[in-house]
Amino acid sequence: MAKVHYFQRYSSYENAVTNNFLQLLARIYDYSPQQASHLLSELTDVPIDIGIEINQQTRGKGSVPDGAILQRSFKILIEAKVDAGVDADQLIRHTAAFSNEAQRLLLLLTRQQLSSEEDLDISNKVLSAAPGVIFKSVTYERVCRAISGRFKNFEYEMTELCDDFVQYCNDVGLFDQSGYLLRIVPCGESFELNKKYGVYFAPSDRSYTNHRFIGIYAEKRVLCIWELESVIDVTLDGTGLHKTLVAGRDTDEFDSNIRNIVDEARKECGYEVETGHRFFCGRPCITDYIKTSPGGIQGPRFVNLSDVIGEFSSVDEIAAKLRGKSWE
Repeated sequence: MAKVHYFQRYSSYENAVTNNFLQLLARIYDYSPQQASHLLSELTDVPIDIGIEINQQTRGKGSVPDGAILQRSFKILIEAKVDAGVDADQLIRHTAAFSNEAQRLLLLLTRQQLSSEEDLDISNKVLSAAPGVIFKSVTYERVCRAISGRFKNFEYEMTELCDDFVQYCNDVGLFDQSGYLLRIVPCGESFELNKKYGVYFAPSDRSYTNHRFIGIYAEKRVLCIWELESVIDVTLDGTGLHKTLVAGRDTDEFDSNIRNIVDEARKECGYEVETGHRFFCGRPCITDYIKTSPGGIQGPRFVNLSDVIGEFSSVDEIAAKLRGKSWE
């Protein structure tokens, strides 16, 4: 069954992008106002306090009341850009929506980081038109990096929510990380076959985020990875092997491995994968990327390799650099 996403993928128009970003913030706020405060502070580089502050016997100008409950005011206006260029005049017009808030921020979301000259020019124009308003430009990539790893492993729903937003940004081209993306998949009984043939299979009707590498997982470790050379939907019947290329190279190079894993998966694991399955093919490399947090994984996990090992030039180098590293 295809995965149900938190964030709809049907359009990359700005209203859909804006809605999904606001949905992300709303869900994080509902779960933890403190986490929402930390996230907004990180994105804007301005301390944002969300929620009330309760104090006892705080001295005032002429007396000491027994208690005080206060909430500082702030307002953040958001302009999300996808394909259109940045319009400084439009941003200045937005500032008319501010009133007497203690903190006033105008946040611009973009695919590409503004040049330092453009950023400074817009900041000065906004400040000149609306003294006290702070302009900040943030890329979707920065948002994704800010929410990745924000929640603990046991906070499963929030981790899944943030992962889905990152995948959404990747899917609609707001933040293309696919060239660095490792998809970690739990393999169960088929692990040895997947490792032996460099082929992972899954139902073809499942949605998945574009990724360059796959890592097969068992016993709380990623023990084998490969770069995806061909992704193929397969039907194997009495008339032969019928293939539909999904991604990668159109080649017969992996036909033998596909035939063998289909046959052995049926005999050794009881899996019927002759039809309705997608095969992710490559050349396996042994590694040992260790999961240290309690429990297994509920489904695929995505890792941006540039965050873990920095730059790399080959899958062999990735396997070597991951060996002995850990993740949660």
